[in-house]
Amino acid sequence: MEIHNDMGYRVYVELKKENREFGMYPLCITTIEKDLISGEDCEWRFKASSINKSELFKVREFNDNHTCPLKDKVYEQRQASSSLIGGMIRPKLTNHKRKYTPRDIIDDVKSDLGVDVSYMLAWRAKEKAMNFLRGEPADSYKKLPGYLYTMDMTYPGSYIRIVKSPKNEFMYVYISLYAFIRGFDHCRPIVVVDGSYLKSYYIGKFVSASTLDGASHILPLAYVIIDLENDVVWTWFFEQFKIAYGERENMCIVSDRNESIIKSLSRVCLDVTHFACIWHLWNNVFKKFKNSHAKLSEIYFSMAKAYTQAKFDSLMEKVEKVDIRVKEYLELAGYEKWTRLYAPVNRGWTMTSNIAESISAALVSARELPIYDFLEEVRKMFGRWNCSNRKEATHTYTKLGKKYQEMLTLNEAMSTRMTVVPSTKYLHTVNDGGRNYTVCLLERKCVCGRFQVDELPCPHAWAVLKSKFLMSEEYCSNYYKPNTIVMTYDLPVYPLPDINDWNIPEHVAEEDVLPPKWKRPPGRPKKKRDKTLSELLQPKN
Repeated sequence: MEIHNDMGYRVYVELKKENREFGMYPLCITTIEKDLISGEDCEWRFKASSINKSELFKVREFNDNHTCPLKDKVYEQRQASSSLIGGMIRPKLTNHKRKYTPRDIIDDVKSDLGVDVSYMLAWRAKEKAMNFLRGEPADSYKKLPGYLYTMDMTYPGSYIRIVKSPKNEFMYVYISLYAFIRGFDHCRPIVVVDGSYLKSYYIGKFVSASTLDGASHILPLAYVIIDLENDVVWTWFFEQFKIAYGERENMCIVSDRNESIIKSLSRVCLDVTHFACIWHLWNNVFKKFKNSHAKLSEIYFSMAKAYTQAKFDSLMEKVEKVDIRVKEYLELAGYEKWTRLYAPVNRGWTMTSNIAESISAALVSARELPIYDFLEEVRKMFGRWNCSNRKEATHTYTKLGKKYQEMLTLNEAMSTRMTVVPSTKYLHTVNDGGRNYTVCLLERKCVCGRFQVDELPCPHAWAVLKSKFLMSEEYCSNYYKPNTIVMTYDLPVYPLPDINDWNIPEHVAEEDVLPPKWKRPPGRPKKKRDKTLSELLQPKN
């Protein structure tokens, strides 16, 4: 009978679950062949034998009269080892999302065993328990060839690549599942790129590319792990993305103003436009012109989202009156990079990189896992999203996806008091509160700018459609319609077979992947990114 150093504790816990009162006998038990026997002068005894030489055991004798001096036994080994405590806390660490700190371990050991342990001992116990559950961080890289091969076999048509250094050290891995590649054909060609740092034993950065579907849900397109962030790495990333997705008409990338991203994108994808995240740009404005922050914040965001030239010019005049330096800085950044009005292609409502940051936030606890476990958590999370979004799409019975249906309904309500004067079959004048707007149904345009940018009938277009008894959905983008959303998630993300069932060719199994040479610096990793001063000063709703 194999006895582990924490078995006594586990027996104790199981008996406590049954509300049976026992002393702290696990501290003084010893092992003699197939018997568990307490220390001298103690009547407590536990005998068990295996059933047909299996892993099952039958209890033959159990005397629960624990008579040894509890105090003496506890203080014989007052400083419990990290291995012993690690075995005790192991079940509490199986879920990586659970917050279980060394301080919690100290409290549990004190409560369960009556032993005081130091913070460092608790920390080492947690590390040993996690290494037992997840394996050594370096061993995780050895699983990558078999894991990526299994993914390639499970998801035919996917684009998966791994790059190693000449010394077989891990550098990058790129994954675009075929379900994502198929789904992107039914979404607007607006891609958001952003990254976040991993918190495991080795340094690295997680990068994601994503877009929005016709119901305004996140559709992940690619996820990548890189060792460093520079021109070479970003060039490699966009090369892989171009191979997987190609270049579509009016395609654009939204990210922060990272120089390597902008430079690499211009080299690899000549016909793809880069837009700046308006939130990142505003943080840069705040750092340079702090005194103007409170007065200009609302003006700046309204200006970035303005639909008409008159509205933009009016807001820019206000900026100039507050601080002309801000106006000059925004001009230098390029209006076409951050405004909806001057954008050379339609970027719609994707003005920030929030959707990519949402992915990073959903993986905040997983980023502490070794690379294999982390990649698997990402795959499973995206699979859940795929299933949930497909279910919602198949049960949508409105004309458009949920968000855009609500916008369409709101626009209709705003059109009730407008009057329409036709000029031609397609050209109409709409009076809205004393101001006239021209609507062209043929070109799907309105002078307010919303009809052509939102690809959804604005209130003025709604008034015209109602006057002519036309169906509003015929003038909405096909991207917003339920049948298109269903096609976005037509292909599910199937589960992977268990690691014990992988059928790996010999040449893949023999492939060697070593961990990166750079390790994470000592210290507790941050769970959340540091907020900028402008975010801290932003008033709460």
